[in-house]
Amino acid sequence: LKRVSAPRADRTAKRQGGVRAGAAQRAMGTSHSVELLADQDSPTEPGSKSVLTASLDDLDPPVSADEFLNELIEYLKWPVDPTMEAVLKSCTVVDNGTDDFTVKIVVDGVKLDSYGYGKGDGTDRVRSWKRVKVDRAAMKVTTEDYVPEPALGAWADEASDKEVVATAHIKLLKGPTRCEFWVMDKEGTRHSGDGLAQGLYFWTDRIVGQLHAEAKAKVKAAPGKSLKHPGEDSILTEPLDEHVDYDSFFDKMVTVIKEKLEKAPNAEVEVGTSEIVCRMTETDGEGAQKVSTHTVKFSEDSGELFIAHTDNDGKVVNTSFRQVHKSPLVVEAWNITRSGERSAGVAFSKLVQKEVNEIIDRANSWFG
Repeated sequence: LKRVSAPRADRTAKRQGGVRAGAAQRAMGTSHSVELLADQDSPTEPGSKSVLTASLDDLDPPVSADEFLNELIEYLKWPVDPTMEAVLKSCTVVDNGTDDFTVKIVVDGVKLDSYGYGKGDGTDRVRSWKRVKVDRAAMKVTTEDYVPEPALGAWADEASDKEVVATAHIKLLKGPTRCEFWVMDKEGTRHSGDGLAQGLYFWTDRIVGQLHAEAKAKVKAAPGKSLKHPGEDSILTEPLDEHVDYDSFFDKMVTVIKEKLEKAPNAEVEVGTSEIVCRMTETDGEGAQKVSTHTVKFSEDSGELFIAHTDNDGKVVNTSFRQVHKSPLVVEAWNITRSGERSAGVAFSKLVQKEVNEIIDRANSWFG
């Protein structure tokens, strides 16, 4: 086995629905799709401050105001990432009229308990509850929050839509194409500082990232029925045969996963012929060190690969599977959660699509 030690670095644990985001996602790096600038003079409301993006015209490919607005609306109707998808209980969208809808995200209290982030009695958590109003003529979206985003929502027995706790304003600007953000809290205070900008990267990275992924994708991925386990749910790609051969794809898939684990903060990676073990050390709020492990096992002969994530207590948190089918050349993916449930939702399909297209590009590159 070859051991590789990644450089130590500070990190912020990002949680969605109370569950820490996967290290493989954190290892993607800290670059963002478009820069966000805090406390800028507001073009919309002179005399006030806002968060502004850098020009969307300068991106490769450029993103138009209409494209950003439409993708933002789609995102607000399904604001669920793969981590939250594993504990999702419901995503309810209520139509209040033209371009006016309310979205309520509830995560499963029993599943949160199993991950150690619940109340211990199975109480569900309302992760997000927003009324969204779209003014297409003004290129503006307003969201009214009934539960606080900074607190990752509220417990179901405490959540209510009786009061708006914060209102977010999103305005698309032209000449150059930019996006302006500001938030008003229930006391009437306007927020536009660095804290808001850092939080908004979760939105802009996902929106711009998805638009770029769709524009550049050689193959698409979507939820469907499993080829490996008939009747079960999986993510399935379109055939890859026109873009890459089996051996090149599988070899590069293992390489890409290994490299991302090696880039994870505070990681030690051991690489074998059919297994990669990554141990990541972090310090909790009380100063105690905890070690989580990602174990990757793979077989080029069978086309199988899985990544098992175990916590400090040695309990399996999640196992993510990939099956590369040879004829036609199709990638199948699914997750098994801590509770043993199979998960293969829309958010995960977008992650798989991005992953597969990156591997195709790497496999066809002179630089690997």
